[in-house]
This record gives sequence, C-alpha cells and structure tokens, in this order.
Amino acid sequence: MNHSSNLSNTTTNEDDATTLYPESHTTLDSTLVAHSKLYRLLLSKLADSGYLTQKQEKPAIIGIQPANKEPDYGDDDDDDEEEDPYRWFILLGGFLAQAISMSHLIYNGTDDGIMQDYYDRQVFKGAVDSTQLSFVGTIGFSFCGLMGPISQMLTSAIGSRWVLFIGTVLISLGLILASFSVEVWHLYLTQSFIHGTGSALLYIVSMSISPQWFTKRRGFAMGVMVSGSGVGGLIMPFLMNELNENLGGAWCYRVLGVISFAISLIATVLLKEKKVKKNEGEEAGMDKKPMMKWRDVIDLSIFKDSKFIIWSIAGNLSMMAYFIPAFFLPSHATKLGLSPSQGSLLVAVFSAVNVIGRIASGYIGDSVGVVNIDIIFLIVCGMSSLFIWTFANSYVTLMIFIVTYGFMSGAVFSLRKSKQNHPSNEQLQNQN
Repeated sequence: MNHSSNLSNTTTNEDDATTLYPESHTTLDSTLVAHSKLYRLLLSKLADSGYLTQKQEKPAIIGIQPANKEPDYGDDDDDDEEEDPYRWFILLGGFLAQAISMSHLIYNGTDDGIMQDYYDRQVFKGAVDSTQLSFVGTIGFSFCGLMGPISQMLTSAIGSRWVLFIGTVLISLGLILASFSVEVWHLYLTQSFIHGTGSALLYIVSMSISPQWFTKRRGFAMGVMVSGSGVGGLIMPFLMNELNENLGGAWCYRVLGVISFAISLIATVLLKEKKVKKNEGEEAGMDKKPMMKWRDVIDLSIFKDSKFIIWSIAGNLSMMAYFIPAFFLPSHATKLGLSPSQGSLLVAVFSAVNVIGRIASGYIGDSVGVVNIDIIFLIVCGMSSLFIWTFANSYVTLMIFIVTYGFMSGAVFSLRKSKQNHPSNEQLQNQN
C-alpha cells in the first residue's frame, strides 16, 4: 500500500516539476530524442551484422513512447510477397542481362587480345599503335560507371522497361556497326560509345530491379544474378575465338550483335519493377509512372549526405581495385615466361572461382551479415594482392593467388546492392 502511494506521489511530483520547470522538461525531451537516434543507429548496426534477422519486439526504453505505427525491424516481408514465383523470372532476366553486358564489356573490349589481334593484323596492318586499340575496351568499360547517374535518371523519367529496351538496341547496334570500322575512331564511336552505353544501361538497371523482389535471401539472389557475368566471361572468349577463326572478325561482331539482341530482349521482357502497395491499397511501380520533369528527377541534395559521400568513395575504390589483377594477369604471366595457354587458363580459372565466390558470399552474407562478409572478403583480397601476387614468380604461385583473389573478390559485385538495399537502411530513412 505504501509502495503504491509512493509511486503515485512520485508521478505527481514529476508532473508538477514539468509544469513548474518547462525548460528542464524540454532538455529531458532533447536527451530522449538523442537516445532514440542512438538506439536506431545501434539497431542498424545489429541488422547489418546479421544478428537481427527476424522481426522482434521493440525493447522498451525509459522515457520513450512507441510510435503510432511500429516499424518493421526485421527483414520479414509478407509471405505472399516473398513467395511470389515471378521473382525467379526476375532472377533469370538479371542473370542474362549481366551475362551479355559485363562479358561484352570485359571480353569484347579487346582486353583478351582476340579482336585486338584481328584489327592489328588484318584491318590496320600494323599502322595503328596497340595502345590506341587497347583504349577501345577501356573507354567502353568506363561507361559502366559514367552511365550510373544517367541511367537512374532515365529510369525515373521514362521507366525501367524503356531504358532496358534502349540498352538492348544500343548493345546490338554498336557491335554490328563496329564490324564495318576501318579507322580507330570508328571503333571508339561504335564499340566504345554506342555498345558501351547499351551494356551499361542493361547492367545498371538490372542491378536496380532484382533486389526489389528478394528480402530474406537477397544476398544469395544477388550472388546468383551477378554470377551471370562470370559465366558469360567463361563462354565469351571461346565463342569469339571460334567465330573469328571460321567467319572472320567482321562477321564475328555481326553474329555477336544478333546474339546480344536476342538475349538482351529476353532479359528486357522478364525484368520489371515490383509493384509497391500504398496505404490506400493502390499499387504503384516505376514502369507505370507517368513521365516526370527533369527538375524532379535530379536531386543534388544527396551530396549533402555524408553517408552517401563515404559510400560512393568506398564503392569506387573497391571497383577500381577489383579489375587490376584481372586485366594485368595475362601480361604479367607472359613476363614471367609462361605460355599464352597458361595465361588463358589463369583467366578462365579466375572467372570460374569468381562465379563461385559471388554466389557463396551472398549466401553467407544472408546468415552472418552482408557488411561483415564484405569487409572480411575485401580484406583478404587486399592481403592476397599484397603478399601473394607481389611474390608470385611461378605458375603455381600465380594459380594460388588467382584462386584466392578470384573467390574473395566475388563479394565486390554480389554484396554491393545487397548492402544498399538492406532493410536497416530503409527503416532508418522511414524513422528520420
């Protein structure tokens, strides 16, 4: 009885104190708000670590009243949405888009030497420096990054389906027009600019659509999807070599253009934005949105977000480092006295283990945490480059490096979009 009386008196005293000293009450509210933000930040880290994988009851914090609508702190979506069978067609479409876009950017950019050798011997007959030819692939691949903001603005303005179709036309048109090139600048215009732009549109938009359809197994799904570029990387060199030897370089490009159009068109038909249910029960998707004004699409306020700046810098650094071993490995093997066949085998092994690494990192990331796995895998990549590749002076040591680096670097692609679309990021945006 005395305890109840004391509790009642304490509550009354607190109410009186609030009335008599409003400044103190305001200070208390500010402190509680700060604690609330700290709590949400802590919750974000737990979610990123993979320990918060199921919907949990929000713990009580003294002085903080629950919101009117309890946010979802886990990554459980409605079972009906998660079990939507069409998500597997999305995965297939993304796989095909990755295979045809990234494999062309890497292996059709004269980096493997097949088409560079053809143009050097049969078209330009040694009159053009090999460095100029190598820039064909370099410029084309650079469009994969440069087209990032543009592709997203186009998607917001005209819809993802139209952007994918434009990419399908450009990727095929660039290859077919490249077959008629008789000057280096022709290749810059067709293969580098037109084809590179189309490949970038397919790659970027497919990476944006696929995560929308997966929540519980998003890391694994993204790993399977981006493994398409690795599978394409295994097939493309052999296909290009056969076409080049039997039909010639010009028809090699034309056949690849037709194949690219067919596969890209299938991916375009399969890929679509997931419809989002609004509060009123409406359904909205980017494919159904009306055209927007460009001033509504371009939002420069994102550059005021320090987290976005850090994220962009880290992402660019990881992508810059990823391709260095893959591009310079064949020439490094040649300088060590290895045969061209051994150098080609090293590249093939890199592509194979990279496919496995992309799928495995996504699968493990769903259980342990995508951020944790990404950090671990990237550290091992850096350490292997520094302590294995630096001292690799034989075929065996190079193979050890390729297996290690190829597997661990798979996380660069498979976990990048999973981190960006992690539920913890979405819930923080909703609560701020």
